[in-house]
Amino acid sequence: MKRATANNKRPKSRRAAAAKSDPAAGAYRTIYVLSDSTGNLPRHMVTAFLTQFPQDTFAVRSRNFLDSPRKVEAALEDVGASPGIVMHAFVLPAVKKQVADRCRKLKLPVCDLTGSFVEFLSKASGVPVSPDLRRLHDVDAAYRRRVKAIEFALEHDDGLGLDTLHQADVVLVGVSRTSKTPTCMYLAQQGLNAGNYAMAAGVEPPPEVLCLPSQKVAALIIDPVQLAQIRTRRQVAWGMGDTRYNEAASVAEEVEWSRKLFARQRWTVFDVTNQAIEETAARIADKLGLGSAK
Repeated sequence: MKRATANNKRPKSRRAAAAKSDPAAGAYRTIYVLSDSTGNLPRHMVTAFLTQFPQDTFAVRSRNFLDSPRKVEAALEDVGASPGIVMHAFVLPAVKKQVADRCRKLKLPVCDLTGSFVEFLSKASGVPVSPDLRRLHDVDAAYRRRVKAIEFALEHDDGLGLDTLHQADVVLVGVSRTSKTPTCMYLAQQGLNAGNYAMAAGVEPPPEVLCLPSQKVAALIIDPVQLAQIRTRRQVAWGMGDTRYNEAASVAEEVEWSRKLFARQRWTVFDVTNQAIEETAARIADKLGLGSAK
């Protein structure tokens, strides 16, 4: 029986060794994301793809602003020195070909993240492709709207600018440390005018907040235990001891008080417990019918 067990283990060991040396068997665990611009689009695409795999399966390395054949070649030389999977989002066909040819020579797996979609749109619409790298970040009307929205968010952060708060597309309210500011900034990058107001337990918000149309207000809540932990980390970072600000029972009372106020005002409530700001912003925009001003 022992001899049979040993024999059974040896083939598994050989298969494991083959998997490490043979790319076709799945040896590559590094993904190189190459882009001729900021890299935001391919990075987001790859991040979404990786949610389908166990956490930490891949190491992702980004190389951005590869806007010349020389820069592309230098990046590919680095890839060749430490082989991995190549995924890219280049605009110009000549650069796409350069990457495909080089990866073929290096015998590396390569994927064009945008090419097939562009070809599909061209075929379905009957409009020929006209590549232009500059159009991705044009300083156009949509860009100016986003800049103004960011300025609006800064001017209406944490209760500032109450006299013009009614001009907001959406106002986020909630007790301290419920991710109001970063969520507002993310909404602003979508071209939406977002402001926020931080509430304190037992203190009635000002009329400028209470008189807002309910469909303009996003009320943020969070699990009290998690909120106490977040506040404790902030207190430690500030070199402060425990106070009612992060004391568990006090935090729970504060969250419950905010819930009652939200119900009274008929504001739409969003639970941000363990939520990324991107998801919170998307849920707010969807539920309140904001869309995007981009």
